[in-house]
Amino acid sequence: CGGREISTAMDVVSYSHFPPQAVLRPAAIDAVRVDVQVLAKRIGYVMGAGDNVPEALAQLGLDVRLLGPDDLTGDLSGYDAIVTGVRAYNVRADLRANQHRLIDYVERGGTLVVQYNVLDPRTDPSQLSDLGPFPLRTGRDRVSVEEAPVSFTDAASPLLAAPNRITAADFDGWVQERGLYFASEWDPRYRTLFSCSDPGEPARAGGTLYTKYGRGAYVFTAYSWFRQLPAGVPGAFRIFANLLSAGKTLQ
Repeated sequence: CGGREISTAMDVVSYSHFPPQAVLRPAAIDAVRVDVQVLAKRIGYVMGAGDNVPEALAQLGLDVRLLGPDDLTGDLSGYDAIVTGVRAYNVRADLRANQHRLIDYVERGGTLVVQYNVLDPRTDPSQLSDLGPFPLRTGRDRVSVEEAPVSFTDAASPLLAAPNRITAADFDGWVQERGLYFASEWDPRYRTLFSCSDPGEPARAGGTLYTKYGRGAYVFTAYSWFRQLPAGVPGAFRIFANLLSAGKTLQ
């Protein structure tokens, strides 16, 4: 860095219930080479409780813009895809208030990718109403074994074919889990894409739903992209790129 060698990195752990702690570790950087194509270039991202997905998508060369309350009430037509971050509908009243505008954006040709939200009986259930253009209900199903086999429930789907050909190998090397808070019920106009389960449990097909709506596409996905993309999992980048491209491939 500037002609200097940096051998030590410092992480600061800071929470309100104990004094800040500095952790020193050997400096290192991870680099992953992945062959990935994406048809969406300008991405609007609605940050929720906080994740590092926008930075990961920027590494694909995408133009990623964080959308605030004023953006959600403005012109959304310039975005190829809009992504809602983890728990965004739980924590963003402005997002819930403008959900109809996002559905209109899809109908006019946009792509909306909705990541997982938490079904909590202690909160207002209306937070998770009308997540998509057709009814769907968020459940509490999760798959916590990151090596759980994944099957394709819609093998002929364009979302598995373009712009990247998705295979079982794209689920190799995942970290911590497959996903959480899968959909438990959904309108038959949605199609599922994947199915997996923890050992001894029934297959969970509600992890990713998609539908064509008007001229655009809607995707609900509770797979843990917020863990896989920052971790540099190659297959996660390839699959998520296909989800971002859904509006251009679901013709």
